Formats: sequence, structure tokens, C-alpha cells
Amino acid sequence: MSPKLTKYSLYVSLIFLFPIIFLVMGMYFNWFGVYEGAGENVQEERSYPTRSNQVSRSTGEDTKQILFGDLHVHSTFSLDAFLLNLPIMQGEGVHPVADACNFARFCSNLDFFAVTDHAEWLTSREWRDTISSIQNCALISKDLDNPPIIPLLGWEWTQKSLNKSSHYGHKNVILRSIENDEIPLRPIGAEEKFFELSSLMPISTMLAASLYDFKNRQNYYNFRYRKLITNNLERCSSDKPVRDLPVDCIERAVSPEVLFKKLDEWGFDSLVIPHGTAWGTTAPPMAAWDTQLNKKDHDPNYQKLIELYSGHGNTEEYRSWRTLNYDGSSILSCPQPSPGFIPECHQAGEIIRERCRVAAGSLEECDKRARAARQNYVSVNPFGLLTVPGSEPTEWLDSGQCLDCFLPAFNYRPQMSAQYALAIRDFTSGEPEGYRFGFIGSSDNHQSRPGTGYKEVFRYLNSDSKYSSKNNSLSSLGPKKEPQLPSTKKIDLRKFKDQISIPIKVERISSFIYTGGLVAAHSKGRNRQALWDSMDSREVYATSGDRILLWFDLINHNSGVIQPMGSEVDLENNPIFRVKAIGAQIQKPGCDLNINAKVSEVISQLCKGECFNPSDLRKIITSIEIVRIRPQSYSGEPIDPLIEDPWKTFDCEPSQEGCVVEFEDEQFLGSNREIVYYARAIQEPSQAINGNGFSCDMDENGSCSSVNLCGDKKGEEEGDCLGEIKERAWSSPIFIKVPKKPL
Repeated sequence: MSPKLTKYSLYVSLIFLFPIIFLVMGMYFNWFGVYEGAGENVQEERSYPTRSNQVSRSTGEDTKQILFGDLHVHSTFSLDAFLLNLPIMQGEGVHPVADACNFARFCSNLDFFAVTDHAEWLTSREWRDTISSIQNCALISKDLDNPPIIPLLGWEWTQKSLNKSSHYGHKNVILRSIENDEIPLRPIGAEEKFFELSSLMPISTMLAASLYDFKNRQNYYNFRYRKLITNNLERCSSDKPVRDLPVDCIERAVSPEVLFKKLDEWGFDSLVIPHGTAWGTTAPPMAAWDTQLNKKDHDPNYQKLIELYSGHGNTEEYRSWRTLNYDGSSILSCPQPSPGFIPECHQAGEIIRERCRVAAGSLEECDKRARAARQNYVSVNPFGLLTVPGSEPTEWLDSGQCLDCFLPAFNYRPQMSAQYALAIRDFTSGEPEGYRFGFIGSSDNHQSRPGTGYKEVFRYLNSDSKYSSKNNSLSSLGPKKEPQLPSTKKIDLRKFKDQISIPIKVERISSFIYTGGLVAAHSKGRNRQALWDSMDSREVYATSGDRILLWFDLINHNSGVIQPMGSEVDLENNPIFRVKAIGAQIQKPGCDLNINAKVSEVISQLCKGECFNPSDLRKIITSIEIVRIRPQSYSGEPIDPLIEDPWKTFDCEPSQEGCVVEFEDEQFLGSNREIVYYARAIQEPSQAINGNGFSCDMDENGSCSSVNLCGDKKGEEEGDCLGEIKERAWSSPIFIKVPKKPL
């Protein structure tokens, strides 16, 4: 080749390479990324469909209505929400804080909502803009005593640990006020990193994504900008009171004890609400509520409520099975399958056994390899999935799941369930201490969409279930091979000390992500203080998304006054209860709003043409179930017999008027112990996103022989994965004790 031609080729190469070099440098030095702000609240009033939150009870001045809301919503100020909403992840791009207000008003028609972005990734500018957006949302109504929407302010404290003894889980902090002088200057995050930010979408992947999805490249530039800002945040000093710290530093609390201390220093009314507690994606296999049931890490003045149900599933139900067996001396083993549970460690052995069989191994040899595979899985807890190299998500079948729970959280942790929390007691210091949680539901939506369960449509938008084998472009941009641990050697877990997340299969999780639930409050008024009083007194309940009306009352209290759900009382007689439940209104398609240009834009872009649009007909309540829990009366008392679920079941006559039952616990006085009661109202079957979980094909023995992952089924990869469920509502418990007799 001549020197002239070589020189020409070099020039041509430089011409083609220059844009790529420029793009790489621009992304690395953040020449293109911008801050996108909190968005714009639509100021126009709207005509709401008839509200059906009937008066709950009228006894003198005690007249209450039921308000529906969502206390767990993320905007793209949360870095994981930003990631999930990148177009290459099937997202729509940025969903700012203002979208939450607009969605709650025009799409889901809520009475109240809260934005709870991850504090770990909120800068002071984002926190100030969140406050401003929430305040603007509250000012939309001219009638502040009866506003159409009550926006609340909060954040999420996002903690997790691979060590069960230091795992406390995720908690939302909800503030009563939105006034500037009654709000902490900074949200308080957890010390643990939920994601390793340095490895979250590295620059090479971001560059590839921006080239692959060039028309949406600004989204990737802006994500890179957010990462750079977040990774360089200045930490607050840990030894100064919160009011003495600089405004712009990033505040951390390593444990609930420190979080409560900091909230005490601020002195503002707030609630700390645990959520997703039994979700195995964030909770390690051996996690249990016992770890934080002590005077340091549980403060009943803050932790009055628990999020029982969300878009990440149900965490209500206790089960006696365990993910791993523990003999008390640090030795772990793989449990045997039970009718409601197949351990993942057991399925690891079955996968290896099948590989051995295909390779023409002997029965004896295949059994030996299966046993070894199970022990390998256990020995590297919680990285067991990595001991089966090259496994496909479908090979794990329905292992790791609660097979007889209602819409369960993925990879269920029964000792982190709400029922287990209510059953245990701490006997280490004087009077036994326990959790006394009221129940709420919320969405945990990551697209600024509070109340997404109003209609079971648009899986990609109204839930965080994103997976589609037809359009899973992100996978092709990442590493071609997942990290693998050898399946036959002892693993040094110290090598993985910085690896925060337990290995998971995203395709499997996508089948266990739902539209989310609601919190319903029995409120004396339609204003912020009345709503707060209801939450603070636990006079609230959870629903799986439908607006079921529910009342649960103790009707024979010594005082003669009806005691509502959430009450904690002494009683000298056997308790008599009344439960009333009315089904949710059946939804009509489309929207029924007064349309102008701004509202029309919201309906098109956020609601996608589907709003809360109730008809005059209601779904039927088919049954009411009562759960009775007798908390431990001595240290080490076995838990299983203490949780009676259901204790009583009442079948309901089909009626648009709902169902009313009364019952007595004739065993109460003879038990001589505290007893906890709550009610479940079960609705007639209806279709819901991911209602069938893995949609197993069953063999002749009733076992799962193959799974149909949501997003995998040919021709339906991007559908809603609808399945039949029985929507429900859970009352907050009533806690009853026999009064102590004087000595």
C-alpha cells in the first residue's frame, strides 16, 4: 500500500472515529448531561367521578369517611427508578415528582399520596425541588379544608445486609407536615448501598446504550450525570446533631436506632413504615424480625404501621418452612420440599441430576452429584444460584416461592412476614415487648404512578414488571456471561464482601411483580391533620389495589364505646367483633373527565386513556376470614401454633350491599394472654397482572413441570400476563389483653 493511500485511510478513519471519541469524552466528562428537575403540576381543577367512600360509623361526633391513598411512590429522582425507566429498559424516560401529583389526581383519583424517593441518592437540590413540587400540588385546591388531594412528603431508608443479624430492611419515613419550618433539611439514608453505584450501568454500557438507542440518547447522558453527582456526594459528620450539620451534606443512619435518634433530634411528627420485608430479592435467606425487636432498633412511637402488600407482593403470611435449615451451631443444610414450598437448594440438586442423566450417568452417580449440588448451594449462602453454572431461569421451576400464599413476594422469607412479627415477643427486659403494627398497602411504583391498581392494564407502566424476551435489548449490551462460582470447591466469601445484591434472575422476578395496593384511612375529615390522626392511631387498612370498603370493630368494650381497627385495649369479657365489607366498584373503560388541553395531555401521556372510572355496580364480597394470633407468652415459645390463619371463615351471601358478620371469641378469658385479631375481606375472582405467578404446567402428581415466565410466552411477550385472583382487604389488628388484677 502506498504512503499516500495509507495517509488517506488514516484521515478517513479519524473522520469516522472522531464522533465516537467525542461521545466517549463527552459522557466521561459529562458534557451532555443535564438536571431535569421536578416537573410541572397541572393546575386545572377536574371533575371527579362520584366518590363512594361511604360513612363508616356515626356515634355522636364520631363520623368518619374512608380515604384511599398510596404512601410509597418513586420518581426518577430515585436512581433505580431512573435506571428502570430508561427506554432501553422498556421505560418512558424521566418521570419527575410532579407526575405523581398529576397521576393521583387525573388517573387513579386518590385522596392522598406520598413521594418516597431513596434518600441514598437524593441531593439537597432534589430534596428542595421535591418539597416545592409537593407544596405546589397541595396549593391546587382553593378549599384547603376539603382538598381533592392531600400530598405527603417522605423518603425511603434503603438498607439491606447479606448478614441476617444486621439486616433491617427498607423503611419509608412519612412526614405529617409539608411546611418549610417542619421538614428536615435533609432526608436520611442508610449506610449500606442498595446498589454498588460504581458498577451500576458502567460508562461502556451507557455509551453502547446511547448509540443503540440514539434518538433517546439524552436519557443516558442524564443518567450518567446523576451517577457522577451521586458518587461524589459529601457525607455529613456522624458525631454532630442534625441541626448543626451543613444543609448540603448527605446524611446517613447505619441502623434503625440511629434513624430514630436523628428523627428525635428534628422533632417533627413522622412515621417509619417497614415494607417489602419478606421479599427475598432484598432480604437474605435467614432474615427474621427477631433481629430488630429490641429497645434500640424498634421504636413504637415511629413504627406503628407496616406495608403488608405492594407491587412487590404480599408479605402477610407466615409459613413453617425455611429456605435453609440451621441447627444453631452455624451449620446449614438444605430442607426437604414440603407441599407449599420447594427450596431452591433442592432444585439446584435436581438441575444437576438432570444434567447427569442426560450425560448418561448412572442413577447412583446422579444422586451423588445432586446431593453435592445441594450442599454447594447451601455452603455459599446467599450466592447459591451461582453454583449451578449456565442455568436457565426456567430450570428453577417454582422453587423458592410460597406456593399457597396470595400474590406472594418473590423468594419468600416467612420469618419476615407481618404475622411472624405480631407473634414474637422480646423478653430480655422486664415486660415483654412486641410489634404492634397496623396494616397498609401501597404500590412501590417507580414511575411516579401512585395507586396503579385502579385498573389491571399496562404492565410496563402500572407495575415494575419489565421483562420481555422479545425486546430484552439491555441483556445484549451487558456481559455475555454471568459471574460464576465453581460448584465443587469451597468458596471464600470474603472475596464477595463488596457485592451487596444477592444473585437473582430478573426474568423470574418479573412474574411476581404486581400493580400494587392501597392504604385506606378511616378519617374524621378530608384534611391533613385528620388523615394523620387516622394513620397515627392505626385506624387504617390495606387493600390489594381494589377500593374495598372495610370496617372491623370491637363492639363490647367495657366503656361502651366501639373500638375500631388498630385499637389496643384491656377487656374483662370475651370480645365480640363486627366486620363489614363492601366490594369495590366495577370499573368502566376509558376516562370520564372534563377535558381541556392540559388535562387531555395528562390523560394521554400518563393515564394512557384509562382513568379511575367507576360504575354503579360493585364486586361481590364472597367471604370474610378472621386471623387470630396469640403472641409468645414465654421466651422460645414455638411460633407455629400461635398463628391461626384462618381462625374463622364466614361465607357471604352475594349482595351489592356487602357482607356483615359478628362473632365472639369464647376462649379469650380462659387463655390469660394477649390476643391479636384482624379481618380479611375476600372479593369475587377477577383478572390481575401476574395473577398466576409462574403459570406452571402441572404433572400428574400436581407438581410444577415447566413454567411460563411473564414476558416469555411466544406472541404474548409484551402483554399483561393476566391471571385470576381474589382481591382482598386486610384490617389493621385489634390488640386485646386481660387487665392485670391488683395484688
